Amino acid sequence: MKKATVIIWAIITVLIGIIFYDNWEIISNKTSLSLRFIEKPLPALPIFVYFIIFFFFGFILAYLFNFSIRFKTRRTTKKLNAQIAAHEGEVADLKKELNSLKGLDVSTAAQTSKTKTDSDAIIELTDESLVKKSAVPSGKSSSVDKPGADTAEESERKSSK
Repeated sequence: MKKATVIIWAIITVLIGIIFYDNWEIISNKTSLSLRFIEKPLPALPIFVYFIIFFFFGFILAYLFNFSIRFKTRRTTKKLNAQIAAHEGEVADLKKELNSLKGLDVSTAAQTSKTKTDSDAIIELTDESLVKKSAVPSGKSSSVDKPGADTAEESERKSSK
């Protein structure tokens, strides 16, 4: 996507350059602008200088109008990341409590909290987008990730023989 953006901007820049080159005689003519509330006319400048000045003025206005939106979005992202961290801590505490209620020892509980199940998913909020990284797809065993690990059906077959 970044390469496509660079290519598009390069094409736009080349097209603007061609327009400036083809019309150089017209845009290099010096003209003086006058404003109603200023008695003296502005100094005579080439048209392309006025074009550049007004372009940057518009760019600055667009930046200022979007500033508050970007500020609010950044603040919301920070709040949501803090909530995710709090909920992950809560889930870890609940898993420890569940393992202690089941009677599992500490080493087994630590191993089970590190392994992923079918329903585990990690959600990360970045500045640009929401990315969801899923653990093992549901309905599939985790033996794909662990070489030599037997599925439930294979272990039942081995135990019945």
